[in-house]
Amino acid sequence: MRYIPRMLPLRFSLRRRWRRALPLGAVSVLLPAVAAPAGGAAADPEAVERGAVIYRGGTCPVCHHWEGQGNRRGPDLTDDEWLHGDGSLTAVRRAIETGFRHGAGRRFAGKYEMWPLGGMDLDEVDVDALAAYVWSLHRRRRAAGTRTREVVSRIAFGGGADQDRSQPVWDTVLALRPQLVLMLGNSVLAETDDMVQLRRQYDKLAAKPGFAELRRQSRFLATWNDLDFGREDAGADFPRRAEAQQVFLDFWNEPHGSQRRRQSGVYTAQRFGPPGRRLQIILLDTRYDRGPLWRVSAEEAAERRPRGMGPYLPNDHARARMLSEEQWHWLREQLQQPADLRLVVTGIPFVMEFTGWESWANMPLERRRLLHLLRDTSAGGVLLLSGNAPWSDISRLDADFPYPLWDITTGSMNLRGVVIGPNRHRVGSSTREPNFGYMEIDWTEADPTIRIELRSIANRSLLRQSVRLSELQPK
Repeated sequence: MRYIPRMLPLRFSLRRRWRRALPLGAVSVLLPAVAAPAGGAAADPEAVERGAVIYRGGTCPVCHHWEGQGNRRGPDLTDDEWLHGDGSLTAVRRAIETGFRHGAGRRFAGKYEMWPLGGMDLDEVDVDALAAYVWSLHRRRRAAGTRTREVVSRIAFGGGADQDRSQPVWDTVLALRPQLVLMLGNSVLAETDDMVQLRRQYDKLAAKPGFAELRRQSRFLATWNDLDFGREDAGADFPRRAEAQQVFLDFWNEPHGSQRRRQSGVYTAQRFGPPGRRLQIILLDTRYDRGPLWRVSAEEAAERRPRGMGPYLPNDHARARMLSEEQWHWLREQLQQPADLRLVVTGIPFVMEFTGWESWANMPLERRRLLHLLRDTSAGGVLLLSGNAPWSDISRLDADFPYPLWDITTGSMNLRGVVIGPNRHRVGSSTREPNFGYMEIDWTEADPTIRIELRSIANRSLLRQSVRLSELQPK
C-alpha cells in the first residue's frame, strides 16, 4: 500500500451505523450503508463509486491528487507498486484503517506519515468503500479512457486574482457547483525572481477560504501567465523560468512522474467523457518559449493609453515564436485526438484584433500558424478561452477558418479593468468589471448547446453567448 497522508488528528470511530454527510459539489447527501466488499479479488462497483465520493470529499486529494496520481506530498495510487502489503483489497483496507508512522515501508521521497483513516471520521462502511476505490485506481488506469469517462457539463474559468486583496469571487463560483475549474493564468500576481517569495504568494492564495473549499470540491486545471510566471510580460528571456515551473507544478499538485515535470513549459491536455460527450481541455503555455515583444516609444505609448491601446507592435519576424517547436508538435497530436468539444486555453487573447497589449496579434505569423493547424487537422468543436486583458470580451472570427472561431476573454477576478480598447471581432458589449467565466454544456440534446457567461462577483451575468456544437464543425 502506498500510504494515506497524515492529516489533522481527528477522533474516529468504526461503530457508527450511519455514514456521515458527504459533500457532492455544494450539496450534502446522506448515503445509506451498503454491503462491505470482501477481501477477495474484486470490489463491489457500487462501493467503488461511493468510495470515490469519500475520496474526493475528504483529505485524500491533498496528497494523492484528484484522481490518485500522487504529488510531492504523496505517492501515486494508480501505478502497480504497493508500498505496504500485497495490493489486495484486504491489505488496502488495513492500511487505511491503521495508518503509518514516519519511515514505515519502503522509501518514498516525500512526507511519509499518516493518521488512521487519513484523519477523517469514517465508519466501517466508509472504510470499505474507500478501500474499494483506492484498490480500483491502478486497475482502472489500465483500461483506456476509464480515468476520464466522467461527463463534464459545468465549467468555471478565469484568472488574474490579486492574492493581497479579498477574493469573494470563490464563494460565487462555489454556488454554481462547477465540476471543473480552469485557471487561465495569473492565479497570483507575484512578479518576482525570488522563488521563495513566489511560493509565499501561492501560499496566500491557498489560505483564501473560498479557494480552499472550491479546490476541495472541484477539479482544477491550470496554466500560467506573466505574473505567476515571474515577470510582467516576460517570455523566454526570464532566467528563472525552469524553477518557476516547478513552483507552479508543486502548487497545483502535479504528480512527480508527470510529463509536465520533464518538459519545458506547463502545457497539458486532458479528456473527459465517453464518445458523443467527450470534452477535451488543451492548456497552452504562451510564456516559456515566447520570443521578444516589439515596443513603441514611451511618448507613443502615453498617447495610446487613453484609447485603450498598449505599448507593443506586431513582431512579424520569421523567427518570432509564441510556442516552441516541441509544443507545436504536441498540439498537433492533441488536436488529432477524438473529441466532441475542445476548450483551448491560450492564456492571452487570440481572436481579438491588434490592441498593443499582449495577444497573439503581436506575433501575426504564429497566429496564422495556429489557424492553419486547426484547419489542417480538421479539429472540430474548438472554443478558445483567454485572459490577461485589460477588459473582457467575447470575440468571433469568421474569416480564414472553416467555422466561426469564438474566443472568450475574461478579466481580473478581483480588480477593475482599464479603458476598453478596439476590437472589430467583438460580439456585443465589453466589460471592465471583475468577473469569471462559467459554461454549461447540455449533453442531453441531440445537438448540444454550450452556454457561456462572464459573471460578476455578485453572480450577475455581464456577457453571454450560446453556441450549438454543430456550429463548431468544419464545413
